[in-house]
This record gives sequence, structure tokens and C-alpha cells, in this order.
Amino acid sequence: MILNREITIKISESNFHYFENLGYDITIGDEILIPIELLSKGSHQKIDCQCDACGIIKQVIFKNYIKYDNEFGMYYCRKCSEYKRKETLLKNHGCEYPIQNKKIYKKMKQTIAEKRVITGQIQN
Repeated sequence: MILNREITIKISESNFHYFENLGYDITIGDEILIPIELLSKGSHQKIDCQCDACGIIKQVIFKNYIKYDNEFGMYYCRKCSEYKRKETLLKNHGCEYPIQNKKIYKKMKQTIAEKRVITGQIQN
């Protein structure tokens, strides 16, 4: 989860028009306090996050936080995300890795075979 709800940013040429269009009365070089929700999706600002599983606090670049559909919801550190991934796969497919599921494995082989036929890489 995100710990800080507001962040101070410095206005530059690259973000001036974005915040001006949002209604801020600013000049280049100003520092303003904004809610995290107003950061652009490509922002490199670091935000404080706490892992929802183990409680560790980390600084994460905002664009990386929202990259995986973390729309201000759950956050898992690297260690806990591996556990969460396996838990989700077990729930959805009955195995820890997709390749272990017979249906998925068959579909992967079929897709690879089709791609080889299309590109002419058929091997005997």
C-alpha cells in the first residue's frame, strides 16, 4: 500500500503544461504539494510503499508501481510477490508454474508449432 498520499514535486519545462492544465498557478522552478493520484503514469517520482504481506517499507518509482495494475491497491515486495504469484497460479490452474498444467503445455506446443510453420522453420 502507498504510505504517503501527497508528494512535493518541482515544476520543470516537461511537467509545466500538465499541472497548468490541472489548474495550478505555477511557474517553472516552483515546488508544489500534490496528491499522488495527480502524478502522470510515466512519473519517475519515488513513493513510499509498504508490503501488504510482510510489512517491509520500500521506495518505489511511481511508474513501476502502477505498471502491474496496482491502481493504489495491494503492493507486494519482490520476495512476497513470488509467493503471491504461486498462490494465484495454484488457485487458477492447480499448479505453481504454468508449464506444469497439461492444457497450457499443450497450447504452448501448438502455438510454437504454428509459428514454425508460418516462418518455415519446420525441423524433422
